[in-house]
Amino acid sequence: MADVKAKASKVERLENEYTRRLSHQRDAVKHTPVLGKRRKRRATRIIAIFVIFAAILGVQLIRTNASLRHVNSQVATSEQHLKRTKAESQKLKLQVKQLNNDDYVGQLIRSKYYYSKSSETIYSLPGDHAGDVTAK
Repeated sequence: MADVKAKASKVERLENEYTRRLSHQRDAVKHTPVLGKRRKRRATRIIAIFVIFAAILGVQLIRTNASLRHVNSQVATSEQHLKRTKAESQKLKLQVKQLNNDDYVGQLIRSKYYYSKSSETIYSLPGDHAGDVTAK
């Protein structure tokens, strides 16, 4: 059968140095990998460096985000504390203003400590303040 196939072909291949070199080049191109070893190593190193930088930047981004949330919670807490302090400050300013008024101070002393003006009688009822003067 080999003779039949050989005779069926009208084109014969020359066996000389040039054709052998061409066939070796074609075989070499078919068997060589797409990227050479050096190119593969270089590509691997570049990808590894890129992955390392991406990981470092990702970690920094996560830390910054956590820090931002922590600072925002501190700001919210501080704002609530500021509101409470301002409200307390306004109450204290009002109290100072009232304590500068002699009529208010006299009324406060009479009601709290059972002091009386001359010719004034104080009656203590059961539903009123505590019997002890120091109790509030």
